[in-house]
Amino acid sequence: MTLLGRTLFVVAFILGGGVTENLSSSHSGVQRAALSRTVPAAHSVSIHEVWFANSSPSHGSQGSSGLSRIGHGKGIVFSPDLSEPGNREFFRALGFAYFEDPDWHSVVKQIRAFNAAHPTDRIETLLIQSHGTNGDALKLQNGKQPDAPRSYIAPAALQESLEGSGVRVCLLAACNAGRLFRPENYLTVRADADNHLFEPPTLGTINASAVFDPARSSMTIVRRVESHIEVINECRVSELSPAARAEVIKASDGRLTPASRIAVPEMLIQLLLRDDNLRLVAWGHEMEKSRAETNDKYREHLISRFLQFVNTIAAKQQQAANNSPQAD
Repeated sequence: MTLLGRTLFVVAFILGGGVTENLSSSHSGVQRAALSRTVPAAHSVSIHEVWFANSSPSHGSQGSSGLSRIGHGKGIVFSPDLSEPGNREFFRALGFAYFEDPDWHSVVKQIRAFNAAHPTDRIETLLIQSHGTNGDALKLQNGKQPDAPRSYIAPAALQESLEGSGVRVCLLAACNAGRLFRPENYLTVRADADNHLFEPPTLGTINASAVFDPARSSMTIVRRVESHIEVINECRVSELSPAARAEVIKASDGRLTPASRIAVPEMLIQLLLRDDNLRLVAWGHEMEKSRAETNDKYREHLISRFLQFVNTIAAKQQQAANNSPQAD
C-alpha cells in the first residue's frame, strides 16, 4: 500500500461554540475569567510519565509478553468517521479498551462503566482521536452531513466528566490541540463565526460547570508541544507478519481477516515506540493554526517501525508458547 493510500489527514482542529445540550449551567464571563487564572503554567511531560508509568504488575510490566499487554491500562476514543472497520477488534486484540461513538455523553458513561467493572485493570491513560475543528472544541461524529450524529465537549468538561473515574492522563490526538487550551475555549465550547468545521451539534455539547477548577483535577490533559496536523495511518492486517496476523485474528474470534483495514494514529505509534520526536506538554496554549505535519519519509519510517514492533512481540509470544510444556 502506498503512503498516500494509507494516510488519512485528520482535519481535527477542535471546534467550539454552538451550545445546545450542556453539562453546566450558564455563568458570567467574570466567573470564567477568574477560573481561567487558576490554570497552571505549561510544563513539559515525558512519554514515560503518560504512557509507561502505569506499567505496574497489575497493569502489565515492561517485561510482560504478548500482544494483549501492549494496551494494558490504556484506552482509545475514536470519532467514528475517522475509524476503519477493523479498528475495534484490532485494538482490543492489543489489549486496549476501545470506544467509538459520536456521542460524548455515551463515551464518558462507557469509560466510567469500564473502570468500575475492572477495578484491577482500569484505564489510566486515554488517547483521544477526535476532530479538533480549528481548536474550538473536541468533536465526535458519524459523518459530515449536517444532520449526522455529532457532539462536542470542552477539554475541561472532559476532565470534569471523568473526575474520579480512575483515568489519570488524557492525550489529545487532534490537529492544533494547543488552541483548545485557550482560556475562552478550555472551559466552554465556542465556535468562531467563520468556522466552517463546526457543524450542527445534533447530540449536544458539554461544557465545564461554573465551579469546576481544572487545576485541581485528578486527570491531566496532555498535547503536543508544537502545533501539528495529526495524521491517521491506514494499514491492513495483511501487512503484519504471519505470526502477528494469526494472533490478532484469533483474538478477534475470526472477525478480523487479512483484508481488514485499521486506522492507527500517528501519536499512538510515537508513544509505543517512545519516539524522541514526540514532545508533550500539559497546560499552556497556542493561538495560531498550523498546517505543519510529519514529512512523508519519516511517516513511512514510523509505520514500518510500528508493524515491526507488533511483529516482534508476536514472535516472542509464539516462541514462548512453543517452548511451554505441552500435554501429551
